Amino acid sequence: VHAAIERGVIFDVGHGAGSFSWDVVQKAMAQGVEPTTISSDLHVYNVNGPVYDLVNVVNKFLYLGMSLDDALAKVTSIPAETILMPGQVGTLAVDAWGDAVVFELREGEFQLVDAAGKAKIAKKKLEPVVVVKGGQVYRQRHTHN
Repeated sequence: VHAAIERGVIFDVGHGAGSFSWDVVQKAMAQGVEPTTISSDLHVYNVNGPVYDLVNVVNKFLYLGMSLDDALAKVTSIPAETILMPGQVGTLAVDAWGDAVVFELREGEFQLVDAAGKAKIAKKKLEPVVVVKGGQVYRQRHTHN
């Protein structure tokens, strides 16, 4: 795996309904292997759990010790570079599309579940408050735990 990373192979976490395991991710990260990008593989069969949304997947990596800066880059600027759209998406630079999410970092006890149903309790989580997409502002109506 390390040789593949050195060659530039992109490793993505597409959580999905069956692809995210606490045990596997913890072992990989303990060996210095982190995903290049973080995605959700969100679809009708996992939108009500265990994935819910992309920020829930990000919260799992924050729980595992990934820095906020690294986690956000793995869902914004790094995927933009990967799909050959740097400067257009994944950034708030001049002339970029300008879509954005405003998050609140909440403290408390929040359950995070892997694809096998194994739960962890996080002490903090990001929660989307406002989304700006195509010039429209959308406010978060409800949350999940």
